Amino acid sequence: MSVCRILSLGSAIVLVTGCQSWQLDNIEQLPPTASLPDTSQPGVVEVWYYDGITGTKVEDVRSAEKFPDNPDSIVELNSLQTPTDRADNYGSLTRGYIQPPSDGNYRFFVAGDDETQLWLSTSEDPTQADMIASVTGWSSPGDYTKYSSQTSASIPLVSGKKYYFEIRHQEGVGGDHFGIAWEGPGISQQVIDGAYLYSYARVTEPQDLSTEEAYSLGYRVGFLDGSEALTFNQLYPPLDTDGDGIYDNWEVVNGLDPNNPSDASSDPDGDLLSAADEFLLGTSENTPDSDGDGIPDGDEYAYGLDPLDPADANQDLDADGYTNLEEHLAGTALNDPDNTPAPEGPAYIAGFGAQFFEGTSFDRFVLTEIHETVNFDWARSQPHPDLPDDQFSIRWNGVFTAPHGSGSNEYRFTVSTNDGVRLYANGELVIDDWTSHPTTTFTYERSLTAGERLNLTIEYFEGSGSAVAEYSATNLTTGETISTAATITTLDPSTRNELDTDGDGIPDTWELRHGLSAWVADGNVINNAQGISNLQAYQTSVDPYTLETVETDGDPTTGEEGSETGTAPTEPAPTEPAPPADGSVTLTWTAPLTRMDGSSIALSEIDFYIINYGQDVNSLQQSQDVSGEQTSFTFEGLASGTWYFTIQVVDTDGLSSPPSSPVSTQIN
Repeated sequence: MSVCRILSLGSAIVLVTGCQSWQLDNIEQLPPTASLPDTSQPGVVEVWYYDGITGTKVEDVRSAEKFPDNPDSIVELNSLQTPTDRADNYGSLTRGYIQPPSDGNYRFFVAGDDETQLWLSTSEDPTQADMIASVTGWSSPGDYTKYSSQTSASIPLVSGKKYYFEIRHQEGVGGDHFGIAWEGPGISQQVIDGAYLYSYARVTEPQDLSTEEAYSLGYRVGFLDGSEALTFNQLYPPLDTDGDGIYDNWEVVNGLDPNNPSDASSDPDGDLLSAADEFLLGTSENTPDSDGDGIPDGDEYAYGLDPLDPADANQDLDADGYTNLEEHLAGTALNDPDNTPAPEGPAYIAGFGAQFFEGTSFDRFVLTEIHETVNFDWARSQPHPDLPDDQFSIRWNGVFTAPHGSGSNEYRFTVSTNDGVRLYANGELVIDDWTSHPTTTFTYERSLTAGERLNLTIEYFEGSGSAVAEYSATNLTTGETISTAATITTLDPSTRNELDTDGDGIPDTWELRHGLSAWVADGNVINNAQGISNLQAYQTSVDPYTLETVETDGDPTTGEEGSETGTAPTEPAPTEPAPPADGSVTLTWTAPLTRMDGSSIALSEIDFYIINYGQDVNSLQQSQDVSGEQTSFTFEGLASGTWYFTIQVVDTDGLSSPPSSPVSTQIN
């Protein structure tokens, strides 16, 4: 049965057949909850219309700024069917409850123009709704068979129980409508009418909370409102317009929609915790790692850690010698002592690692950068802004990987230079013409098995005049010219690894960063006037050329460097000592989780702590060593006055962190 009403809104008159309709003036100025009734009404549902939305997909209206809070008009239906030809370029949202007359299995059918979706919950809870049927393109009124998706599966429903539903619809141009039918016990296929419908309303039922839960909820609500400077609202339970279990203000602050119950199951920050979980736990929705300890909130919760306590990242849940943070970064299980991180292997990147020097005999190291190929004709210009146009030298280090599929192939390696050149293959000098000469080509041939790796080092100097340096490789077995970019890799000089290919006692990556040869043993070579060998320079953390303090934290591709403490631990974090009791002072601190270069440090790598203390903050002359297993120390017998404390950590390699910021206490 159709109902026709005419409502007068000032001078505006709206006439609609089969439904009730009204326009809300300035609806965008109303709070979202003003558009929802306080109680659910039988026999009707509301359609919220959003005009001026182009497109034919539901996502077009859902992505509109006005959706869902600010519809342009609201229409009341007494069955799940709209009139045809309302308008072009609009979307709609219909929400309510269906109450079946009998127990049994029901099927639902959707018709619509354009895309139309039917979502149904397993209860009155909107967060449990799933899409059960849809029109993916368009269909005529009453046509439920154009697409297989228009018919739902058979769904068991219980008599007298209300089920939340949602109809999402978007119209482009041309005909427009939607209709929802069903069939079930005693019901042949027919449009669902008002006898089985209830309107959607605000959810205001009291929550059944324990005293502890109610206290927690009140605390979180009060903390949120206070931190956001919001006016106190004594409404209890706290406002939850869409009934998704999340306080409205929390949703707004965290970028969610207090009128969209489906976002309770969303995970905007990708930490594996839903928005509803984050609200209950007190974690931040838009910060995947709320306590900033390097482990995402969801991972911490899954392993029984506290996502609001950064200290647990440095603990070892399964007592396997690796911290929880180390295991997370390695992708191993935090609670399985048999699942431990594999030793870190060297990191390779495409291309040659190029080391630039002033002078024709690698006299002063300048910088390292990566070259995808070696194919340079600098003529009489500089090879780099930091080098002269004459009297320079370059060393290229790269690993050649034989690209053929099986067996052995013969390869030719070709270098053409103007002036001097040397080629090393696995540390063996195979081409040697360290003289000034015009552009000259040199070759070296070698048989390699499929996938065999060959360490290549090209050394080159330019005296004066033209400057040329070129490398290529050929598969003599097939006649194919080999792509340099596809077959040459080098150790990433920005990483750190203990790999020492030439066995000279210096790791390859350290040598690459500091102008040494990674694949030719040069530990005993001296590159300075003070007689300090390369190995001694490495062992004492100084530059092998200048003997300045080694700076390893910078970007090796630019030569910009940082602090010598690059591989040392970061400083511990002491807390202010508690007020002295019985003449004693206890200092506590948090063990560092990382080194100065950002890599992690395990508790097992901490040797001891040094506490420096005194009564002059600028001159802490006294010190106390504390075992690396401790995170507190008690001082006895300190004189009256103000005492200041800093703390450093020393790792098992003897590297020390900078002192922490001082903390103080007053002794009376």
